Amino acid sequence: MATMQKLAIVVKKIIELKKQGIAQSDIAVVLTNMNIKPPSAPTIRKYYNMDDAPSAAQLTSAFEKPKAFEDPQCKEIILTTLAVNKDNVKFTISSLYDLLEEELVDTGVMNALPGNEQTLRNYCTYLRKTGQVPEKETQARLYNFVEDPPPGKQIQLDYGVQRIDGGEQVYFICIRVRRSRVLFVQGQDHRFNAVETCRSLYLFFIFIGGRFEELVIDQDSALVSSEFLGEVVETQVFKEFLREQELKLFVCRKADPESKGSVENLVGFVKKNYFSSRLDRSSQKLIAGLGSWCKRKNTRRLNCATHRIPMEHFEQEEKATLRPNLPSSYGGSTTLMPVEGDKTRTIRYKTNRYSFPPEYRFKTIYYRAAGGVLSIYSNEDGTKLIRQHDIAPSHVKNTQFMHPQDLRKPSEKWKELRQSLLRRYHCPSMIHFINGVCKENDRYKGEQLRAILKYLDGKKPEMEFLETVVARCCSTYSYKVTQLLAV
Repeated sequence: MATMQKLAIVVKKIIELKKQGIAQSDIAVVLTNMNIKPPSAPTIRKYYNMDDAPSAAQLTSAFEKPKAFEDPQCKEIILTTLAVNKDNVKFTISSLYDLLEEELVDTGVMNALPGNEQTLRNYCTYLRKTGQVPEKETQARLYNFVEDPPPGKQIQLDYGVQRIDGGEQVYFICIRVRRSRVLFVQGQDHRFNAVETCRSLYLFFIFIGGRFEELVIDQDSALVSSEFLGEVVETQVFKEFLREQELKLFVCRKADPESKGSVENLVGFVKKNYFSSRLDRSSQKLIAGLGSWCKRKNTRRLNCATHRIPMEHFEQEEKATLRPNLPSSYGGSTTLMPVEGDKTRTIRYKTNRYSFPPEYRFKTIYYRAAGGVLSIYSNEDGTKLIRQHDIAPSHVKNTQFMHPQDLRKPSEKWKELRQSLLRRYHCPSMIHFINGVCKENDRYKGEQLRAILKYLDGKKPEMEFLETVVARCCSTYSYKVTQLLAV
């Protein structure tokens, strides 16, 4: 098309020179002096003999080939099929070509189609460009430009997850200051619950040096238990934290991430800028490196939206507008967390279970994780330590750790029965027989010894006769009460 436009300019210039009285033989020289590449002599002669200069469209039309599928029988089927399938994303031209073969060739209307699939594809493109086929209606969301909130007004929160090499997953929480774009990211090896989210929010307030007025969140199940027609019901833990920190809550519509695009972009930015080049590292190293990464982005990188360094922007405009921090029960990772002891005598921490003494079953106990050690207390003040465990490494999952003192101890009553038998019926082979009973019936030795003692107490056998029977049992390895009765 560009070549045809250039040719149209040259042809127009030739016609103008002709009207000025320039001879045909001098046209090439004049065009060269005007820094225009002259066409060949036959081309100059052709257009010199014209009265009016043709347009670029007229010049192009002479080179257009006739359309193979312009045949009315083909064109009607093509137009109808394209119109019906204008919204069908799975529609293919090869399918349309097969339809033409079925409708025209197989029925004998035509001997063969006038072109191949590529010819049909080019013809369909021509029909769309010339407007003979209705275009697909695009329905896009209508956006308004959203002004940045006033300083100290709003922060946004969202969660993300990144799978790394080896199959592990790193879960992270993103908090972003809406105006200055200061970011705060924390990671861990399991999903964030309400308590951990509140703790991260409070650590962000400590990091930033004050409290904002409004928090924007998605309808995550850890924070919002239900929503009906705009009536939001927060989870108990999150509701208490909002009341404690005097925070207003703005909950986005369900499945509508575009309403909090700033922090949604941050989740993608963390994955691309931080994780994408570090997928071969361990999850612990990735989690530990998030803090220094945030510092680099807040203090060195120019934000594309504000064209300012986020931390400098925050220091200049927002820091003075923040409300002072309040004390919080989520003031750090060493907070004592209550949990109800169940019949398994274990509590769950992350993905593993850790034991506590049996006497605290069905009672409220408290635990704290700090320095790689899980400490379990019986009181809320954390002064009565009842058990400690080393926290398992991140790759150890779904494992139960039982302290030796928390294991169920086997009954010792069988020892009393053994002594009673030896004391009452002290024949020479009795001790051999009792040891055999205990070894052969390890799980039921108490029951076996009790039944033997009861039977002997009822029969009162002579010692000589009892020795004969017991010796016979030992020689035949008959160490059960039923076998003793049979002998």
